[in-house]
Amino acid sequence: MKHMLSAASPASSRARRRLEVGAAVVALILGARLAEARPQQTDETKEPPAAPDTPTANPNEAPPPETRRKEPPEPGGATGSVVAADASAAKSGSAPGPLALELTPYVAIAGGLKVDNVIDKEREDRDDRVVTFAVARFGVMGRLGAHALVQSELMASGGVGLHGASAYEGQAALQVRQQLVRVTYAPLALEVGRILDEASVDYTSAHVQDTLLQDTATRDPLLYSGLNLGNGGRVSVEVVPRLRLALTFNAGNPVSTTATLAVGGTFPPFERIYTQAYQAVNQGPNHFPDDTFHSMVLTPSVLYTGGDVEVKVAAQGFDINTNTTRAGDDHVRGYNVRGTMRVKLLGDTLSPFASAAYTRNDTLEPNALDRRSPDRYQAVNLGGGVDVHVARRHAGREEAADGVGAQLQQVQFQVGDGLVTTLRYANLGGSYWLTPNVALGARAALWVQQQKGGADIGERTFTVGLRAVVP
Repeated sequence: MKHMLSAASPASSRARRRLEVGAAVVALILGARLAEARPQQTDETKEPPAAPDTPTANPNEAPPPETRRKEPPEPGGATGSVVAADASAAKSGSAPGPLALELTPYVAIAGGLKVDNVIDKEREDRDDRVVTFAVARFGVMGRLGAHALVQSELMASGGVGLHGASAYEGQAALQVRQQLVRVTYAPLALEVGRILDEASVDYTSAHVQDTLLQDTATRDPLLYSGLNLGNGGRVSVEVVPRLRLALTFNAGNPVSTTATLAVGGTFPPFERIYTQAYQAVNQGPNHFPDDTFHSMVLTPSVLYTGGDVEVKVAAQGFDINTNTTRAGDDHVRGYNVRGTMRVKLLGDTLSPFASAAYTRNDTLEPNALDRRSPDRYQAVNLGGGVDVHVARRHAGREEAADGVGAQLQQVQFQVGDGLVTTLRYANLGGSYWLTPNVALGARAALWVQQQKGGADIGERTFTVGLRAVVP
C-alpha cells in the first residue's frame, strides 16, 4: 500500500498543477468576455468639450496653432484678442469648430503741449503760438484662419499744424488710414485695399514720435521721400529668409495715394499737381475725388528686414493724366528711386539709420496745361539719424526703450534751370516709458525753407507730452 501511495504521489501532484493551470485559463477567458460585455464610453457618453474660454488642456503644453494668439504685424505685439467661434460647429457630440475670427484692437494716443516759434519772412512780425494738441490712431485686426487677415484703421486728426480740429465737431476730424485684406500662403503674400507700402517708409527715430509723426518736422520728410499710403494692391514673395521681393500698384485720383505728393512742378495756380487735385475735391458738391485727374503708380521693391541690418529699396514710377475729359493731352511721367536702412549695434543700444531718394518727372507748360514742358522737375532727399536706447525696463516690450534720438533731413528741388529750393528738418527728442505702454516724451524741432534771393521761412517748435500705445 505504501509503495502504491508513493507511486501515486507524483501523479496526483501533476494532476493538481493541470487543474490550477486550467482554472487560470478559464478565469482569463471569463474576464475578457466580461470586459467585452461591459458598456463602452461613446462620443455621446463622454464629457462635453470645454468652452473656448475655459480650456482643459495641459497648461504645460502649447495651444494648437489655430487657437494660439498671433501677434499683429502692426503696430507691435498684441496683448489680447476677442475670439469669435464658428457657431455652426457647436452641435451635440461634435468637436468644437475652428476659430472663424480673431480680433485684435489697437490704439495709439498722444497729447501734450506744443510751442511754435515762427521764423518770419521779411517785413513780417507774426506771433508765436502755444498749443495743447491731441492726436490718435486706432483700429482693429481680424484673423480669418491661418491665411487671411483684415485690418481697418482710422486717425483722429490734430488739425493743421496740430492746432486742433473743430470743437463743434467734437474733434471728429477723421482720416481713413489702412483698410485692407491680406492673404498669405508662404512664401507668397497678397494685400488689397487702402494699404501702406512698407518699402516706401523711411526709418525714423523712435524718440521723436511724440505726435505720432503728424507735425511738419516729422511728417513732411516722409512725404517728400515718397511715402505711399493709398488705394492699391501689393504682392510679395520671400525668396530666402528675411529677403522679400514686392510689387505695389496704385491707380485712381492723385489724392487716393500719398505717393503722388513726391511729383513736383507747378500746376497753376498751385505749386504741385497733388494740390490742384486736392482743391478740386474741396470744391466738389459731394467732396469726392472726380475723374478729371487720374494717376497710376507702379513700385517694385526689395526688402531685407528682421535682423540687425535692415534695408528697403524701391523704384516708384508715375503716370498722371491731368485732364481725362479730352484725349491726346500729354501725361506727366516720372520716377522716384529711394532707399532706407537701419543698423542695430551693441544689442540695439545704438541704432543709426539713413535714407535717400531721387525724384525726376515731367512738368507742363504753365500757359498750355495739355502740353509737356521741356523742363524737368528734380529733387534730392537725404537724411539720417541715430537712436541711443539707454534702458529697457519693461520685460516683453522691446519697443518701450528709454533713450534719446536725433534725425536730420534735407530736401532740394528745382524745375529746369530755375531756383533751387532747400528744405531742412531737424529733430532731437527723448522718451521715458512710465509704464510698458505709456511714454513721456520731449522734443525740439526745426524746419526751414530757403531759396536763393528770398527770406527763410519756417518754425522752431518744442513739444512735451504723453504717448500711449496699446498693445
